[in-house]
Amino acid sequence: MTVTRNAAILVAIFSIATVQSARAAGSSKSATRPNIVWLSCEDISSHLGCYGDPNATTPNLDALATQGVRYTQAFTVHGVCAPCRTGIITGMYPISIGANHMRSKATLPDHIKCFPQYLKDAGYYCTNNSKTDYNFHWKENDVWDESSGKAHWKNRSSDDQPFFAVFNMTMTHESKIWPKGWEGVVKDVPKDKLHDPAKIKVPQLYPDTAEVRAAHARLLDIIMVMDTKVGQYLQEIEDAGLADNTIVIYWSDHGNGFPRAKRWIYDSGTLVPMIARIPEQFRADGQGIPGSVDDQLINLIDLGPTVLNLAGVKIPDNMHGQPFLGSNLPPQRQYIHGARDRIDERFDLVRSVRDTQYRYVRNLNPWRPALQHIGYAETSVVRKEMRRLKAEGTLHSESAQFLNDTRPAEELYDLKADPWELNNLAAAPNMASVLNRLRTECDRWQLDVRDAHLIPEAILDAEEREVGSRWAILHNAESGAERTQQLLNVAKTAPAATSKDASSLIKSATSSDPAIRWWAITGIGNIGAMDAACMRAVNAAMYDDSPSVQIAAARTLHKDGKDQLALDLLESALQNKNDFVRHAALIELDEMGSAAAPLLDQIQPLAKGKGYAPDVARHIVDTLKK
Repeated sequence: MTVTRNAAILVAIFSIATVQSARAAGSSKSATRPNIVWLSCEDISSHLGCYGDPNATTPNLDALATQGVRYTQAFTVHGVCAPCRTGIITGMYPISIGANHMRSKATLPDHIKCFPQYLKDAGYYCTNNSKTDYNFHWKENDVWDESSGKAHWKNRSSDDQPFFAVFNMTMTHESKIWPKGWEGVVKDVPKDKLHDPAKIKVPQLYPDTAEVRAAHARLLDIIMVMDTKVGQYLQEIEDAGLADNTIVIYWSDHGNGFPRAKRWIYDSGTLVPMIARIPEQFRADGQGIPGSVDDQLINLIDLGPTVLNLAGVKIPDNMHGQPFLGSNLPPQRQYIHGARDRIDERFDLVRSVRDTQYRYVRNLNPWRPALQHIGYAETSVVRKEMRRLKAEGTLHSESAQFLNDTRPAEELYDLKADPWELNNLAAAPNMASVLNRLRTECDRWQLDVRDAHLIPEAILDAEEREVGSRWAILHNAESGAERTQQLLNVAKTAPAATSKDASSLIKSATSSDPAIRWWAITGIGNIGAMDAACMRAVNAAMYDDSPSVQIAAARTLHKDGKDQLALDLLESALQNKNDFVRHAALIELDEMGSAAAPLLDQIQPLAKGKGYAPDVARHIVDTLKK
C-alpha cells in the first residue's frame, strides 16, 4: 500500500476507540456511527482526470480524490452490469450462486441475503436511487427502506438515524455513447464545452478512425455530465452539515462500452475507478488520508463487507468479499478473480486470476470467437468500425486478433509490460512457473466457491427447480465438492482435447451426471476426426435422456460431417417446451452457418417476440437469407 502511515496522525485519531465501542453495539443509533453514501456510475473505466486521462473534464471527482483516497487496483468481478451487481449486493462471487449469466434470475437460498438487510436490522435507513439489476429474485422491502427514483437519505424519519444511501448515475451507460443517446445527455451542455475528437489519443487496441475518435469524445462528454451530478450529491451532504460524519465512496461498475472493455474480464473491462472520502473521526489505522493513493487489490464484492465493517455490523460467514476500510482488517488480497458466462444471447465460459503483475485467462469455450454477435452490443460504433475494417483487411493486428474465429484455451499477460493485454505469453517457456501458479489458483478458486456455471444452463435450471436454488446444487455436503472437482477436470480437458484425451472423455460420457456427459461429448467433438470408440460414445449421446447432451452430440456430429443426424437432433430440441433447451439448440444451429438452412422454416417462428432465444433465431434467419 502506498498510503503514508504517520505516527503523529495515528495519535491524533484519539476517538477511534470510542467509535469502535459504539459500533460494537450493533443496533445502537449512536451519532458516532457513520452515514455512508455510495455514488456509483456505469461503464466508464478510469476516464477521470485524477486517474491520468488528459482529456477528461472531471473537476468534482478530481477534488474528491484530493479529499480522500484514490484506489488504483479496484476490479469488478464481471465486466457487465447484472452479474457485477449480483456480486456487490451479496458480497459473493456470482458463479458460486449460479447468477453469473446475464439476467439469470436465479433463486437465493434462505441464508444468503443482500447486505443492506443487515444494515437495516442494525438500525440504518437504507435507500437506493435507483438501479438494481441484481440478477436474482429479491424483495424490495427486505433489502431497502426505499428503492426508487425518489429514494434519498433525506426521507428518513429522524435526523438522528444513520443512513446508507446509494445513488446510481446512469447517464454514462454504453447506450449514451451512441449518437442518439449522447444527444439526450449533453442537451444542456454548451457546444464549446464538448470534447474535440481531434484531440483524442486512441488506445492501441482500437483503430484510429474518425468514428472511433468521435465515440471516445462522446464518452468523455457523458462522463463530464456525470461529474457534475457527483458535485450536486456532494453539495447536498455539505449543505445538510453532514460532511463530517458521512463516508462517501465513489465507484464505477465496470469498463466502458467499447469492445474488449465492457463484458470482458481483461483490465479494460474490470479495472474501475474508486475514491473514498472518510471523515477524520472514522479513519482507522491511517486510512483515508486526504490526497492519498492506495494500490491494494480490491474486488467490488468487497464493497458490502466494507460498509458492514464501517457500520460495526458483523460480516456474514457466507460472504467471499472482505473489508478494506475500518478496523480489524484481514490480510490484503493476493489475487483478483473474475468470470464471464453467458452474455445476453451468447454462451461463454471464461475464468480469470490476476495478481499485481500478471493476468491468467481460462477460456472454456475457446471454439467460439471472443467477439460473438450480440444484437444489443452490435449497435456500438466502435464495434461496427472494427468489423468493417476487418472485412476490408485493413484492421491492424492488435485489434484483428480479437475478431479471430477461435481463442486459445489459456492466456497470460504481463500487465506491467503489456497493459492492454495484447501479447499472450501462455506458451512462452520462461513464463511456465507463472502460468502454473495462476492456473493452480484458478483451480482452487473454482473448487472453493463451487463454480455452478460448469453446469450447462439448461441442466442448471432443471436442477435449481429440483433443489430450490443454484447454490444448493454444488454445496451439497455429501457430494458437492467431489462433483465440482469432476466437472472441473472434464471442463479443463474438453476445450483443447486431442486424441490422447479420447479414452478419459469416453469414460466421462458414461457418467450418471448429465453435465459431465455434456462436457465429454463436447470434448470428443473438439478432438477432430473420431475413431470407432468415440463414434460409439456420440451415438449413445444421440439417445441421451438429457436434451443438453443430445445437443452436444449434434455439434459433434456436425463437426464430423454428419449434418443430417445433427439437424435431426436439433429439430427435436427446437420442439422442446423448455426455453433453455431451445436456446441451446439455436446457438448450435447459428454456429453451423449455412448447414442450418434445412431447418429455416422451423427457426423462423422462433424469431418472433422478445428474449435471448428469439435474438439468436433472428440472427440465423438474417444470415441464411443474405
